[in-house]
Amino acid sequence: MANEMTNESQKQRWIKYGLNVALSIVVVIVLAGIVCYLAQRHSRRADMTISRSYSLKPQTLNVLGNLKQKITLVSLYPRTKEAGQQEELYQPVVDLLEEYSRHSKNVEIDAIDPHEERGKLEQLIDKVASKYGAEVKKYQDFLNDFPKTLAQVKEFATAEQKQLAKVPFDKMQDRDLQQTLLLTVVTVQQFPQLLQETQEKIDQVKKQKLPNYKGAADEVRSKLDSLSQMLGQIVTDFKSAQDDKRVPEEIRSYIAGSLTKYESTKKLADDQIKRIDSLGELKLDTLRESLRQENSILVMGEKDIKVLPFSSVWKTPDTKQIDPEATVRMQFAGEQQISTAIMQLTMPTKLKICFVRPGGQPLVTSMMGQSAPLSEIADRLKDLGFDVTEKDLSGQWEMQAQMQQMPAAPEPSEDQIKDAIWVVLDFAPAMGRQGPSPLAPKLAEHLKQGGSALVLANPQADNLEAALKSWGVTLNTDAIATHEMIHSNGAQSSDAFEEAQRYPFIFLTSDYGNHPIGSPLKSLEALLSPMVPVSVTAEKGFTASPLLPVPRNVKTWGSRDVEKVLNGEEVKAGPNDLPNTDSQPLYCGAAVEKQGEGRLVVIGSLQFLVNRFLTMPDYDLLKKQHRLVARFPGNSELMTNACWWLAKMDTMMAISPAAMQVSRIGPMSDRAQEFWKLGVLVIGLPSLVLLAGAMVYVKRRD
Repeated sequence: MANEMTNESQKQRWIKYGLNVALSIVVVIVLAGIVCYLAQRHSRRADMTISRSYSLKPQTLNVLGNLKQKITLVSLYPRTKEAGQQEELYQPVVDLLEEYSRHSKNVEIDAIDPHEERGKLEQLIDKVASKYGAEVKKYQDFLNDFPKTLAQVKEFATAEQKQLAKVPFDKMQDRDLQQTLLLTVVTVQQFPQLLQETQEKIDQVKKQKLPNYKGAADEVRSKLDSLSQMLGQIVTDFKSAQDDKRVPEEIRSYIAGSLTKYESTKKLADDQIKRIDSLGELKLDTLRESLRQENSILVMGEKDIKVLPFSSVWKTPDTKQIDPEATVRMQFAGEQQISTAIMQLTMPTKLKICFVRPGGQPLVTSMMGQSAPLSEIADRLKDLGFDVTEKDLSGQWEMQAQMQQMPAAPEPSEDQIKDAIWVVLDFAPAMGRQGPSPLAPKLAEHLKQGGSALVLANPQADNLEAALKSWGVTLNTDAIATHEMIHSNGAQSSDAFEEAQRYPFIFLTSDYGNHPIGSPLKSLEALLSPMVPVSVTAEKGFTASPLLPVPRNVKTWGSRDVEKVLNGEEVKAGPNDLPNTDSQPLYCGAAVEKQGEGRLVVIGSLQFLVNRFLTMPDYDLLKKQHRLVARFPGNSELMTNACWWLAKMDTMMAISPAAMQVSRIGPMSDRAQEFWKLGVLVIGLPSLVLLAGAMVYVKRRD
């Protein structure tokens, strides 16, 4: 029986194995079909890149997780690559929009080729006009009413031309009055014609598919403003001449009879200017500008619309001053721009930040073409949707600027910044040449009223005790975080900042503490120098947490010899210094929240936010990967996370898309290091070798 079963004919074998192969092929095809169907139905994609380049970043996911209203994202990029275009632009944008749609049911997307899909473009225009057209009617009504204004100006001009024809110009002896009357003649004769030309432009605008109402209104405003200024000058000169006995009687008689008419016409122009200024922003004009630029992305909310132009989404880094021979591709910043736009469209009010200083020239606002030391961080906060201003709390800078004949940008009033997050730039002593620093009392009042603030302090500055004591924070500005001098035993490092760490007041760190501000940043390196020790205790009604632990990989402490440390001199820990041990750890920051009221962050460093630290590139990555990324991304990320926390937008605290352009190795805890060193390398791998040897021995023995 066994022989009959084993002695199969060739035909039987062909049938059996053929059926097996056929069945396997069918099963594979069915399984492949099921996988493809499920993949298309659920639109699941896996990002296999190390840096997660094609995945939405944590901040974006937080924005989408809190999204309660409908958002529409529209790409206006042509599908075909244009001549001379080096980068593929269309596909990265569309892929990104699909990621937004996949992660939120409240996000709808569309892609329109402005060259090939004119029909869809027209439908978009109609949709925008109907959805954001509330202010369009105001513009339409104004432009429809403009002929009435034009008729009144013409009527005035016609009547005055007849009166001016009777004025005896040959009797005028006063040259100033002569110029006034000549201006009067020009105004009366030319302005009706200029306004008539403006009306003709308005008629042309109304015939456009997407009328440029804003442009037409601006044109009218420009003409009316010129008319108002000329009439104002005429009225002023007329008033001074009407009682001047040196002026011929006939001219004084004309002035007396016409002055009211000129004043009425000026008021007519001024009223129309005010009406134009009250029309508000025009969304259709924004859309028109985006269509003109092409290569843009529309972010459409329920009540407003944002246009992201090509220059903000695709950025070409300028590396000429860094490395003239470096070749750097355009950086795609679409995710950060779109997420910021969504956040701005969905926030009920705009977040405000005010950098306050105790005096001196602006540190945030650039002047006379020169960048201010903190202008870079201000620009980054603006890109995140914050309204950023700056104020001298002493009130002396405006007067000093006038004395030095320097143009000073207007600063907000104290009433305008009472609801803003204060960034306190603490760089001056409590008592200076101009008197006591205003920071402590002003900050104390701001916090008392429920405000929030971020204090950035330099060594030897005001310790702000009057404001910080009730919050349980001590700012030790009479000390400085210090490590023992590191002497080189070998070749010099190619990294200048690695070499700079040899100085006792310079620290590189990736440990920001366990507070939510710093927890997401532990994979990012920051340069902090110099650092002021900060201690904090949780007072009743407050929750407090230390930030920025001073590293203990070498001997570190808080030195009172501030001058010597800053001069790079070698110092030793003394009995009056602040220790940094397991039982008494040293920190340089703190985060405190008053239950139900404001929040406070204190960081014992100000220099870490200066432009040169934020813009310093990672030269190694620039040369090897042609990527322009920050050498110390933790500096700006610490600042932005602190601002999000102070704004009580905790879900926004994460590593920004810009900081995640290149993957970085996160720090490993001491427990994890011990596990890999002892558990895996010392015990695990040798045990596996012994176990494998034992199994081989037993197998061969059998």
